[in-house]
Parts: sequence; structure tokens; C-alpha cells
Amino acid sequence: MLSPFVRLAAIVILVLSPLTPLAGRLAAQSDDDTEERTTVGGYGEVQYLNASGADTPGEVNVRRFVVYLAHTFSQKLTFRGELELEDALIAGGEEGGEVALEQAYLDYQLSPAFTLRTGLVLPPIGIINETHEPPTFNGVERPAFDQFVIPSTWREIGVGATGAIPGSVGLSYRVYVVNGLRAEGFSGANGIRGGRQEGREASFTNPSLTGRLEWTRPGFQVGGSFWYGGSANKNPALGTGAFDNSVALVSADARYDNGPVSLRGVFANLSIADAEAINTLYGGQVGSRIAGGYVEGAYNLLSVVARKSRQRLDAFARYEHFNTQAGVPTAVTRDETLARRIATVGLTYKPVYNVVFKGDYRIRRNQAGLGEDEVIGLGVGYQF
Repeated sequence: MLSPFVRLAAIVILVLSPLTPLAGRLAAQSDDDTEERTTVGGYGEVQYLNASGADTPGEVNVRRFVVYLAHTFSQKLTFRGELELEDALIAGGEEGGEVALEQAYLDYQLSPAFTLRTGLVLPPIGIINETHEPPTFNGVERPAFDQFVIPSTWREIGVGATGAIPGSVGLSYRVYVVNGLRAEGFSGANGIRGGRQEGREASFTNPSLTGRLEWTRPGFQVGGSFWYGGSANKNPALGTGAFDNSVALVSADARYDNGPVSLRGVFANLSIADAEAINTLYGGQVGSRIAGGYVEGAYNLLSVVARKSRQRLDAFARYEHFNTQAGVPTAVTRDETLARRIATVGLTYKPVYNVVFKGDYRIRRNQAGLGEDEVIGLGVGYQF
């Protein structure tokens, strides 16, 4: 039998999802002055990467090609979606490449303080997961922290609300009930990344709560995020309750962008309640705690020689430190190669705000001193 909470969450999603477009149609009837309109956009990036010590030369890859589609039904009701092609090609019998729906949801705005959102949504955790277009971050690739600790791009199906907090200045929230993770996909090296369901026949046996509180002022933004939910997927060896084998994640981040100077930093801590049971059941080396973060600073060199130019040439440096086995169950011997440190320096050139040319040099190290290397990267990206 499903727990009362699971039944309630499932009923909320099933009821609200069809009612949202219905409410939109009713609103559209009263919004006679609003014309329906469709917006097409997208983003993409091409990368060249060359790692030292590799058996093969550097590789060039169309890393992502994403089409963005939005439609305004009325003043209150809108749709937003993204379809992504990774690694340029999908062919039968070959590895690599992926076509995926990155997000697809309906927004129904009741007031500035409350917008109902339902569909395939991005958990509002950290910096990159929601804002991941190439011109929005330094470096050819997204920070490794946002692969192994916060598994970007992370998307799940659910329902929730977003809005500005009444009576405040610059304070906003986002909170969702979404499907949970699946513990069978967890691993010592990749953390919870393989446990994402990503909208594909997703089980709602273990609902999860995720949200964010954010304060924004001109040139400054700070936020805190959370995720809490079960991962047992009704496997009796892990538990049959809604929140059995729970995963709890908290994260804090800050961004500063004023004139030629930009700074950002993020930290996250993730706990897996019964990693020992997961390892016993699936034969893995899953850590009981995953933790880490990074700090980054950049300076626009063109501000020195061409102060009035709208172009930017940012020199940046980033330092990441994270460990997917920051804590381990008693039966697991800690793998020191998973305590990773990555230092990146590079240049980011923007002839216009939404087109970018990148180059960087990464030094990848770990606590064990094994499998370490350096990577040279070049890339171009855009969004529109």
C-alpha cells in the first residue's frame, strides 16, 4: 500500500496538471487584448579538448545543440520547453549521443507572488542547473562539481510554485514536489547522477521536495537550495516508505557582477541515509556523504584598454574541491581518487552578450595522486 503522502502527492499532480491548461483557457477568454505568440530560441556549443597522457589526440565535438520553444496562451498562461541533442549524432549500435527533453512545463500566474508550475522542471539547486547556457559561465566545460555533486542538467516531473515574496525587495522562491531518485543508479564515482529519472517513465513511489530561496539586488545574487526525498523505489531491501533511503541535499551560492569584476561561489552537502544497504544490494561503493564546492573570479581586461566597449574579454580562475566519498559506510574503503581538486584558468571573449569564444587550461588532481592530468580546452557557444 502506498503511504498517505505518496497518494496525496500523486493526486495533486494528476489533478493540477489537466486543470492548469483549463484555467489558462478560461483566463484567455477574459484576456481579449492578449495575442497568442510563439518564441523560438536555443543555445549550443562546440568544444575542442586535449588531455595530457591520453592515447588519442584531442577531440572536437558538437557538445550540445538545443532548441528552445515557448508559447504565450494568455497574460497568465505560458509554456516553455527545450529539446537537446548531445554529441551531434544518434546512430543505432553506436555509443554516444543523446536526444533529450531538457524541460517542458506550463506556468499559470495567479499573482506576482504565486505562479503554478507543472511539468518537467529543473530543480533550483546551485548556479548551473537552471542557468547553463554557454555564455553564462566561464570555461569550455561546465564545472566538474556540477556533474558529480549537483548532477546538471537535472530535471524531474512535478508540480510547484514560484514567485516574489510579498513585502520584500528582491526576495523570491521556487518550490516543487517531484518524482524521486532511484538508488540503483547511484555510484561511488558519480554520486547520485545515475539515479535521476529525467522524465522517462518516472516512478513516483518516492516523492521528493526541492526548492530555493533567492535574494537579488543589482549586481548581486545569493541563494540557498534543498532537495529531500526517498530513493528506495519500493525495494523491500531498502524500504517501502515514501522517504525510505532518503537523499538530503543542501546548497548555498552567491554571485557578484559589477563593472569589470565578477565573482561566484557555490557549496553543497549531500547525505544518503543508508548507503550501506545500497552497496549490499547492488554491489557498489556509494558514499554516505558527498560534499564540495568551488570559487571563481574574473576580470574584464577590455575595461582597461577600451572602457566604453560593450565587448568583454574576461580572464578567470576557478578552484573546485569535491569528494563523492566524503563519508562512507563502515564496509566501504574510501577511494582517495574521488577526492578531487581542479584548478582552471582561461579567457572568455564575448563580442556580443550572447556569443562566446573560450579557452582554458585545467589541472586535475586527487587525494591519491593517481590518474591525474591537465586538459587544454577551446570552445564556442551561443544562445538566442
